[in-house]
Amino acid sequence: MKRMVAALQDETAVGAKAVPSGESRTPRQIVNDPMRRFAPCPHVAHLPAAGRTVRLETNSLKLLEHMVELFACYPTTPHQSPEFLWRLVVESGSSCKPPWPRRSTFSEEGTRFAQLGQRNFLAVDLDAREATGFVSEGLFEDAHGFTSPFIDTLFYMTVGALGLVPLTAACVLSGANALLVLGAPNQGKTTASYLAARNGLTLYSDQSVFLEIVKNGLRAWPDFVPLAFRPDTLYYLPELKSRTRAFSYCDFSFYYMPKERTDTVQLGYATPTCCVVLEREASSVARLDALASPDWPRRLSEYVAFKDDCRFEEQQQVVGALARLPAYRLAYDRNPATAAPFFQVLLNKHGRHNLSKNEGS
Repeated sequence: MKRMVAALQDETAVGAKAVPSGESRTPRQIVNDPMRRFAPCPHVAHLPAAGRTVRLETNSLKLLEHMVELFACYPTTPHQSPEFLWRLVVESGSSCKPPWPRRSTFSEEGTRFAQLGQRNFLAVDLDAREATGFVSEGLFEDAHGFTSPFIDTLFYMTVGALGLVPLTAACVLSGANALLVLGAPNQGKTTASYLAARNGLTLYSDQSVFLEIVKNGLRAWPDFVPLAFRPDTLYYLPELKSRTRAFSYCDFSFYYMPKERTDTVQLGYATPTCCVVLEREASSVARLDALASPDWPRRLSEYVAFKDDCRFEEQQQVVGALARLPAYRLAYDRNPATAAPFFQVLLNKHGRHNLSKNEGS
């Protein structure tokens, strides 16, 4: 598998290594490069990424501007050296346009590869800490689709090398205290979190949080993707019709809404204090029960969005730390508005205790 990915990198795109500063390809190399392996990437930015820094090189100023805006949700790291290189090329003249083609992913040892259609792909070398991506101009012009599924896939495949663990969960905040909202697909996580935010909480993250362990415990960083509502959500929240844009990917349809920038998000990380697992249509009367099952750590592992190999010990450490947080099961009817008030209850119950503990440490 690793040899196959290396061959694809050599034959269909550009090598992962960037040309060092001051070094350039000769005209002969460029002319004899029908697969654009040596496509120049003169536009460079250092992106803040969940307390880390990633160097971006690209041939598209528009892509650079989009990425800078996208990663503005993270605090800047002006004096930090880049820990990873992303080299992204926009291919002009390609006939590939939305809807986005189905994504196929492969991984082996230190290599990650994702392909969307015949000419759009991401290749990540974790050992070299470098990634290469090619995307057609037609797909890149779809800003929401370029963000997800293209850039979020790149981030998922990179974060293990940055010491972060991606967890599939929505997240709401009270101050800097975070409630992780878990559950199977279509359990109302996004909608209930959105409603809780309308009632005073902060909607911190929609699809994923990126977790790490520091000396004082768990730390959570938000995702950067737009909020994604299922079509039936507009039945409960008709005001979303004017605030969202329809998006289709394979057999799924969503309504995307860009996140609002808030002071809390700009502060960066939050502190997870408890978890709740939503179970929609499981009870006609809402029931909140503590989870004390011995298989809870195993169940938590199912929510890790990208399974890295054993070299990344952070995954097991994070799952162990999550398993020690208070956890609850919330069974409710079909309407996510039923679940939303419980988020404030849980944060009130556990957030103040966690805050006072951290202040005393």
